Amino acid sequence: MNHSFDTADVIVIGGGVAGASTAMQLALRGRRVIVLERAMLGSGSTGRAAGLLGQLRSTRAATQILVDGVRIVKDLERRTGTQIFVQTGSARVASTYERAEEIRHHVALGKEAGLEVDHVDIADLARRLPYMRTADLVDACYCPTDGHLQPAELLAAYVRVARENGVRFETNSPVDAILVSSGRVQGVRAAGRAYHAPAVVNSTGPWSYLVAELGQSRLPTAALGHFYLTTTPSPQVPVDRLSPAVRDRQSRIYTRPEAGGLLVGMYEAEPVEYDMETLPPDFDMSQMRAARDQINVAMLIDAASRRFPFINERTPMAITTGIMTFTPDASPFCGQSPEVAGLFHCAGFSGHGIVQSPAIGLIMAELIFDGRSRYDIPQIEADRFFDVPELRDRATIKSRCVSAYANYYGKVVKGP
Repeated sequence: MNHSFDTADVIVIGGGVAGASTAMQLALRGRRVIVLERAMLGSGSTGRAAGLLGQLRSTRAATQILVDGVRIVKDLERRTGTQIFVQTGSARVASTYERAEEIRHHVALGKEAGLEVDHVDIADLARRLPYMRTADLVDACYCPTDGHLQPAELLAAYVRVARENGVRFETNSPVDAILVSSGRVQGVRAAGRAYHAPAVVNSTGPWSYLVAELGQSRLPTAALGHFYLTTTPSPQVPVDRLSPAVRDRQSRIYTRPEAGGLLVGMYEAEPVEYDMETLPPDFDMSQMRAARDQINVAMLIDAASRRFPFINERTPMAITTGIMTFTPDASPFCGQSPEVAGLFHCAGFSGHGIVQSPAIGLIMAELIFDGRSRYDIPQIEADRFFDVPELRDRATIKSRCVSAYANYYGKVVKGP
């Protein structure tokens, strides 16, 4: 047996966008990388993502990660000749005065960060989005440089560039052990085969807390269901492919154009909870289905219909459901485990894995081989909850993560 074939500088567990981006950035720095994926590349949360890209976040550091991510994506587009970023612009709308105050804070924060964002006249917004109900709106803002990333094209670009730089992707290779000796990672075992490396990256999405346990580590993430609908294109309600995305936080919904129809997703107050350890070994997220009479879907359709009157329970549409990975503060865990040297976590993106992945891959590559990053990253460090005793209990972790999901749109963000 050629043992050198199964030896690398870094082993990445998980073939979604976070793992593939990390592998690509490591390979661009000359590192030998093996990516191990339990099923097919992109068959987890990546394949069920909507990909909305709103660059403005609650902090300057988080905003910079997304702004730089757009630059990385544009470089990928040049390398591969594929369109990944669709720049539609995006609007936030307010139907209450509390939400209007939230928008004023949002605009001020955006201007401070150097983004092109400002209040927009409601009549102008109605002209841009003639299929949207605007009569109840009291304020709105618009950022022309926002849009969405196409998840499949993004993953394909990462994989292509990674392979061109020597990354080996092994599919249908579920990891069943992380090899640890004297407090340091040595490699992994997958599909009956041992792979050796001094660094292992856990980028396994909703399975991340279970994979962390394989490596004698803990990760306070929870697996939560998410739903969005996509209307069938209709000549009566044309949706231009460059129509602005919309976030209506009061209604808990986001939207963007998709293949001639409208995609509408929702952050409801009571998401579906999953225990990944109870799912079968061959669980395939791409096969998940949701009926229209399921309560979460019914709430989604109802909320969508109030903002977009052409949508109702009889509208031709597809329902997509998948599993997100949330953390107690809705920010990811990126960095080395405080318990095991050489074990790095890259998970818990809380619905933003697609849009954060371009810069996150760069951050992970820097952390693995430089021990630090050019970015200000305290809010995403992997060990930030290590000393919080209550977050060692799965029930408490799940409760905190559900609250983070429910408050993502439900909570009104107030300015200073």
